[in-house]
Amino acid sequence: MHPDLTVEEIINECQRFRILSVGRAGAGKSSLINCVFNVNDAKVSRFEPGEADIYSEITSETNTRFVLHDSKGFEPSKKDTFDVVREFILKKTDSKLEPELKDRLHAAWLCIRTPTHGARLLEAGDEQFLKLAHERQIPVVVVFTNYDRLVRMYTENREKAAQSVFDVHVKSLQDAADRLRIEMPKYINVSVKGGYSDNIVPLVSMTQKIVKDRLEGDAWIMWSIAQMVSLPLKIEACVDKGINYYPRALTGSIPGVGKLLLRECLLKVHQDIIACWNLRNTETVVNGDNFKHLMLYVIQDMQSNSHTRSSPVDIEKISNFVTLCAAVTSAIAPPVAILGLTFFFVSWISNAVLDNTPAVQRVLIAYTVDLIMVLQELFKITLQPKSHGSVSWPDLQEAFEAYQRTTSQRTVHSAVSDLVEKRGQLSMDLTVIRESVKEMLEQYRVI
Repeated sequence: MHPDLTVEEIINECQRFRILSVGRAGAGKSSLINCVFNVNDAKVSRFEPGEADIYSEITSETNTRFVLHDSKGFEPSKKDTFDVVREFILKKTDSKLEPELKDRLHAAWLCIRTPTHGARLLEAGDEQFLKLAHERQIPVVVVFTNYDRLVRMYTENREKAAQSVFDVHVKSLQDAADRLRIEMPKYINVSVKGGYSDNIVPLVSMTQKIVKDRLEGDAWIMWSIAQMVSLPLKIEACVDKGINYYPRALTGSIPGVGKLLLRECLLKVHQDIIACWNLRNTETVVNGDNFKHLMLYVIQDMQSNSHTRSSPVDIEKISNFVTLCAAVTSAIAPPVAILGLTFFFVSWISNAVLDNTPAVQRVLIAYTVDLIMVLQELFKITLQPKSHGSVSWPDLQEAFEAYQRTTSQRTVHSAVSDLVEKRGQLSMDLTVIRESVKEMLEQYRVI
């Protein structure tokens, strides 16, 4: 993939992140997958022990950005199991057999139920799998599941006692790697149970890093989009790829397109950033016109630089607007009448040509930062069990109000104005633009 692809172009080339999970029945694979992707219908356990078809694509209606392949564990009595996995891996990592990135294997998890006693850690098939993964440069993580069982074995100094036992398992893994003459695989212990799930986000981050290091192209972006537990990875995808259309549009390098209008660029930036969050109900809520009207209301003060301290968003107007949007499905009164968007700003945003001017820079950067900051609050809300990743207008209202409580929109806009004034017309170098947005988000502790 080209490094400057937009999110839409990346999704068109690789619609889903393809992951292989390997492990015996009872290793907790279903619970782990459902937790990481915030689904409840990707039933890895639908196969009886010994019946898993590794070529079967397990998908979810509630998260369409990943596809799972499941393999039973390498039990000593089933010596042919590894041959099936080996054939699958060779096919799915061969660019000649699978020329499209979307059809190749992007990562694998070797799931091992954390031993609580002196049981053997790795079977012969596990070791063969790790060696093959090393040879084929597959991003693989050894996942010690059900770690809570080990912790709960002890009545005193639980964490310390469990860590001591776990260190022995890690030593066994290192010994196996030395014996196989491969680098030590990445590993982590996890549990999906409340109170023991702290390592779920580190597992997701670890997987992303390995994918980014070992696979060419933007498969790591699809991982960031597909996973539904790590807020920093979502924001990284937004900053790295969600604004790729911006400099492309400003430099006029879009084939077959003349001079763009500012509103057209804002719509494309909005669409690409929304796609990074993998939210449900996007077309009617977060990608709908009403949400875009809200975002215009938030950034309308950025057109002019007559003052450096912008007015705070009027939450009462937001509440009234959201209430009307939630109450009706047909066309409602124009946003100018409801939100108080000025006629002058609406006219300017509708007709302004996309030029590299301070006013355009302020609007684009503020829109990007405000949108990401609202979406981070919305993402937290959609992770609640009742939501299943779906978004409603009341959720959006709650996210806007949370943004107001946690980070001052007035201060953010003042910082954007200062940034543009300090740097003049920002360079069209994508790195400069991306770093400017990243500075804003880091300054206000979003990432």
